[in-house]
Amino acid sequence: MRLLDLLRSIRFVIAGRLRALLTLLGIVIGTGSIVFLASVLRGGEEALIRASQEVVEADIIQIRRDQVSIGDRNRTRRDLSRDDARSLAASPVFGGALSESARVTEAHVHGKKKRVRLVSAAPETAVLYRLEVSQGRFLDSTDLDDRRRVCVVGHEVWKELFASRVALDPAAPGPRLMAGGHTWTVIGVLANRPMLVTTDSTDMWNRKVIVPETTYDALYAPSHEVHRLYIRRNPGDIRTPLAVLRATIESTLLQRHLGVKNFVVGDDNGASQERLIISVIKVLLLSTGFIALLVGGINIMNIMLVTVTERTKEIGIRRAVGASRRSILAQFLIEATAVSLLGGVLGVLSGLALSWLTITVLSKLVAPWAFHLEIRSIALGLCLSVVTGVVFGFYPAWRAAHLNPIDALRAE
Repeated sequence: MRLLDLLRSIRFVIAGRLRALLTLLGIVIGTGSIVFLASVLRGGEEALIRASQEVVEADIIQIRRDQVSIGDRNRTRRDLSRDDARSLAASPVFGGALSESARVTEAHVHGKKKRVRLVSAAPETAVLYRLEVSQGRFLDSTDLDDRRRVCVVGHEVWKELFASRVALDPAAPGPRLMAGGHTWTVIGVLANRPMLVTTDSTDMWNRKVIVPETTYDALYAPSHEVHRLYIRRNPGDIRTPLAVLRATIESTLLQRHLGVKNFVVGDDNGASQERLIISVIKVLLLSTGFIALLVGGINIMNIMLVTVTERTKEIGIRRAVGASRRSILAQFLIEATAVSLLGGVLGVLSGLALSWLTITVLSKLVAPWAFHLEIRSIALGLCLSVVTGVVFGFYPAWRAAHLNPIDALRAE
């Protein structure tokens, strides 16, 4: 079948505007939704990670303090501490450990006050939480060794308490704030990191005041108790399952805590929860695209059946001049596939345009949202449109190929 003949046949199939719309609509919606959702959800996943206030790395195991069971309340025990972190970090099984303590308090600056969370930290905290500093610097080892009373404040704390200050001068002594009953010198300001959903919680980094962990312990926790530990998997030991590492952590801490389990290992992993949410959304929404393709396939079958009926005499003439059933079958099957592929191409283009428009709006209204050109989703949409055309166009093509030539020539 020549390309010119194919184009003429396709033009006949979608000759009417309404017929063309009904034929292509399902395929356009199906492939367009696949491309649109893949692009938007990929950007949404990155936006969730950027806006996450928790650790989002997959190779981090979190241990948090927990209540003691009723039977163990009268037993001698140890609380979760920085010594636990050092003990686990010394093991060759793990690649490092970080501990964290926090307390909710009020920060005061020249009569202004704000509810904040005072957090103990180390230089590695910035890497762990992917924190960025917009002004000044983050904590360094000297701050910890000298137990300096310095702090890094969140974007919202700086904006509300130091609104009159344009910038933080690294060469000059920083401004001071009162928090937790002590005076701290501000050495840095975190870049804006808002949550996707507005909340009054102090858990967001914009409302935190970060201080050296050694200074925090000297002022508030002389026994070095902590609220959380973060244990990193050894980069050279990626084959060991996380479940085995969690069991190792639990057995080590049970020995150190005199057999009393007053901690939870890996119970609050923000990254896995966000990935689970994204995965569920993908499954639910992409299934809508497959249903739309199914509807589009049914439309193609109906239109092709009508086309076979309208072109019965043409089929009879072709059979009379020597065309085989196989060639008739191939002709109508190629027509159905070409029409479906045309709908797929239009769907891909419309999906890309709609995703770009949606992401542009979301970036202005919600948070920075990156546009991604998902090649796999484009290939999937086009392949599914071809498969839809072949599957749903086969029966009309088979029916055309098995028409009786004499009856077909008599058709009006």
